[in-house]
Amino acid sequence: GAGGMGEVYAGRHPLIGKRVAIKVLRRELASQPDAAERFLREARAVNQVDHPNVVDVFALGRLPDGRLYLVMDLLDGESLRATVRGGALAGPRALHILAQVAAALDAAHGKGVVHRDLKPDNVVLTGPSDRPTAHVLDFGIAKLVADAQGDAVPTLTGQGAWLGTPAYMAPEQWTADGATAASDRYALGVLAFELITGKPPFHAPSLPAMMEPVSYTHLTLPTSDLV
Repeated sequence: GAGGMGEVYAGRHPLIGKRVAIKVLRRELASQPDAAERFLREARAVNQVDHPNVVDVFALGRLPDGRLYLVMDLLDGESLRATVRGGALAGPRALHILAQVAAALDAAHGKGVVHRDLKPDNVVLTGPSDRPTAHVLDFGIAKLVADAQGDAVPTLTGQGAWLGTPAYMAPEQWTADGATAASDRYALGVLAFELITGKPPFHAPSLPAMMEPVSYTHLTLPTSDLV
């Protein structure tokens, strides 16, 4: 597969036969040595989280052409984005998934690691559909984008999208303050709203129009649906 961050390949470990996913990041993300080093440090920190709902990154390095790569578990499942396209989830199923994502974030925050781009695309579900196991992907990669481009102000990536994903970005991510663990919790709230209602809480035809409701509206979850 391919996306804004780079390309992902399915592979197999040559010695032990383990199936793996190899993510090769875009070359421009490693254009600044300091940015690349910060990312490698964060990738190591993610590996130390050692939580069942955080995808294990067990190898990382740099190709001869300068591109960074990660080697992680290859998951046999579907993204939460694909799941939510079918509409709102039943309350117990939504809570089962959200509890696991929250546990993954809590474990990562305990190690000083912030995701910065939590969204359905970065959660993969495996196992039985009624009680799936949630796996959170791509911790720290959004930070590499910021470091590669300078995060004094919100910037546009080479793919034409804001750093982060607008519908899930906390107000501080639209400013020079940047993302914190609280930003991840905000994104989790947006994710909860979407799983329960079938759509994100905010919709707008443009980025400036999206900023207004995010900045001035408090997110209220339909708690009656959680029971």
